[in-house]
Amino acid sequence: MKRYLAIILIILISAVQSVYAKDSMVPVRIGISDTAFKTYIFDNIEFNNAHMLHVLDAETGYRTPIDEFNRNIRVSIENNLFRIYVDGELKAKNLSGPILVYSRENFVEIKGLKRKGRQAAYRGYIELIKSSKDESKFSVVNVISLRDYLRGVVPNEMPVRFGLEALKAQTVAARNYAIAPRIKAYQEFDLCDSVACQVYFGANTEDELSDRAIAETDSIIAVDKADKPILALYSSTAGGYTESYSLAFSDPETRQFPANEVEYLVAVPDNENFQALNTDKKAEEFYMSRPDSFDDLSPYFRWDKEWTKPELESILNKTMPAQAATGFIYPMFYKGDNIGNIISIRALERGSSGKIVKLELKTDKNTYIIQKELVIRRCFQKNGISLPSANFVISYINSQNPVFKFSGGGFGHGVGLSQWGAGKMSAMGYTFDEILKHYYKGITLKEYQPNKEVQNE
Repeated sequence: MKRYLAIILIILISAVQSVYAKDSMVPVRIGISDTAFKTYIFDNIEFNNAHMLHVLDAETGYRTPIDEFNRNIRVSIENNLFRIYVDGELKAKNLSGPILVYSRENFVEIKGLKRKGRQAAYRGYIELIKSSKDESKFSVVNVISLRDYLRGVVPNEMPVRFGLEALKAQTVAARNYAIAPRIKAYQEFDLCDSVACQVYFGANTEDELSDRAIAETDSIIAVDKADKPILALYSSTAGGYTESYSLAFSDPETRQFPANEVEYLVAVPDNENFQALNTDKKAEEFYMSRPDSFDDLSPYFRWDKEWTKPELESILNKTMPAQAATGFIYPMFYKGDNIGNIISIRALERGSSGKIVKLELKTDKNTYIIQKELVIRRCFQKNGISLPSANFVISYINSQNPVFKFSGGGFGHGVGLSQWGAGKMSAMGYTFDEILKHYYKGITLKEYQPNKEVQNE
């Protein structure tokens, strides 16, 4: 009981600065990763500016004694119980947690954690909670209002130079994703802080213009025809033509691919004169040219990647085992297998945007079928980096040193809002609601009612 009273108390403390904003009354739980975004579980963590912090055990209400001269707090876990050190001195042990860390006067700084090259700092409070997967480690969770969460998301998901209306469209999409994500992958928190969910870098990356976008769209979300919050997927650059959800994603529960259709996440051309690009010929005409598009200012609007035949064979031998483990490559390809000599690579199926849905890799040893855009992108790496998108055409340059060339467009999955497209639309005078309705078909904008069921089915 004491634990929940403590949490409620700190939520109120966090919200009091912005009580007039509806977003400020909605708490969210964000998992914080390390500087490299490699892990969400830790065995110890340190905080700067100890004299400004309050540290307590949520289960017992025990408060760690701290004075005005203390500089550093370290929390570790031993034998599945928390220990708290202040300036190197053990102050408490055998705490079951969660451990709450907050400040009434400043942000909470996690020592050594960098975001955008700066010291990471967080509004709200930090909860250290045992990992459900390994009780000898814990998760670091930032419990914060939806408003302040968006302040750490919007300027990191979209350059503020894209303009106010683009930022407002991004804010609505990010708000939707926060309250109704595609999947809930973590038990200890709602969302992670990386590109796997939404990029959240905390208080030290906030910006005045994005703050304005958040304030001017306070509590506005997009809903579908059934009045449910939409799954507001977005990516950097669609390349001039977005793709349908069903042809880019598998079902999050059954892993069925293609997934079931989502009525508002359908393929959308930037120009109504663009034909569907579901054949090699049409895809080649589109991606080997630069038609006028909302995306055409993006550095990834069009791109090329080339490999020598031996180079690509070596890369595929390294990338195929991990991607085959996803279940979207058949026959199975195991670590230590060798694909042999590549005979041909061709698209078997494409979506309306020209995105390759199914690809055939034929070698002198086997014929492999590779499905799903992310799997395809991760197989065909260049310099250790996945393909920008699966919207590409394939050519084979038969010279003295044969070369495979992929010519494509876009960056990311290409479903829903295109961020570069929104930026150009904003510059052209489109309003945020017009931008959203271009990318998400048949939606309505309304005020979010947090007491309603919002989970995507």
